[in-house]
Amino acid sequence: MPDLKQTLTDEIRRLSRKEIKTVVTPLLETIAALKKQLSEMKKSAAELTKRFEKAAPAAKEPVIKATAEGTTVRISAQGIKKLREKKKITQAQLAAMLGVTLHTVSMWEMGRSVPRKEMKAKLCAIRKMGKRELAAALSAAAAPAKAAKAAEAPAAAK
Repeated sequence: MPDLKQTLTDEIRRLSRKEIKTVVTPLLETIAALKKQLSEMKKSAAELTKRFEKAAPAAKEPVIKATAEGTTVRISAQGIKKLREKKKITQAQLAAMLGVTLHTVSMWEMGRSVPRKEMKAKLCAIRKMGKRELAAALSAAAAPAKAAKAAEAPAAAK
């Protein structure tokens, strides 16, 4: 009898392995495909990160260069707001031209912070600009922002 018991046990073991193999094989193939897809996504993310890092410094560069190094520039919170209103530009446009954030310009206009010497010189340069120069500076400031948005668009499509 032990022979019959051993034979049945072996046959049951063989059949159970066969059934497990039929269930597990498609799962292993799916896992392999998912690993490959994950690898491709990591490569794509790395490429997008590199492209974004290349575009990001261009967006942070100020359009207006500081001029008068040795001179002192007096400008108040109300003066910044009046200048912006006189030139008919928004806080966001002024921030882009100066290479600072919108929040910074807002804080300057409310008097909660004061522009540094370099920014005061740039504000003085804006004060002296004519309409055409200002329009050119605005378009130059808008170009890096558009490039950054264009770099983000392919990432959103995937």
